[in-house]
Amino acid sequence: MKIILTGEPGIGKTTLIKKLLQRLGNRAIGFWTEEVRDPKTKKRTGFKVISTEGKAQLFASKFFTSKHLVGSYGVNTARFESVVLPILEKAKELKDVYIVIDEIGKMELFSKAFRELVREILFNPKYKVIATIPIRDVHPLVRDIRRLQGAVVIEVNKENRELLVEEILKLLD
Repeated sequence: MKIILTGEPGIGKTTLIKKLLQRLGNRAIGFWTEEVRDPKTKKRTGFKVISTEGKAQLFASKFFTSKHLVGSYGVNTARFESVVLPILEKAKELKDVYIVIDEIGKMELFSKAFRELVREILFNPKYKVIATIPIRDVHPLVRDIRRLQGAVVIEVNKENRELLVEEILKLLD
């Protein structure tokens, strides 16, 4: 079973992933990404990646100098990979778990190792996956994932986002 969540930025994909992780408990392993905001101004300054094992790393920031840019954010692929690659490699070895990948977006896709691992996991029928992708095909891999045979692609929107946890849990059982 592969469930692919998509939707506009800020619509609630990561919130939905975190709720699913809570409900699935030790039946899920992977990571999610979160915004980082300045405590004083409340303005977004970057993004961090957090694994289900509690490892976290700031990987994109307005204060990073990088050849990889998304808008005003510099992306540090080594920091991203230090959290994501070990958890996904571990997930491949486990039996009967859902591999959670939030998100397969522009920033994350700067990492060649991540792209290869995502392709290996998503296109292998033996892995059960819950992943998020942007609404737009920002990379050929995103387009391929959206068209993945047998995957259930769900667009998250304001109307359905509160109902989706239960709907997805029904699909998984």
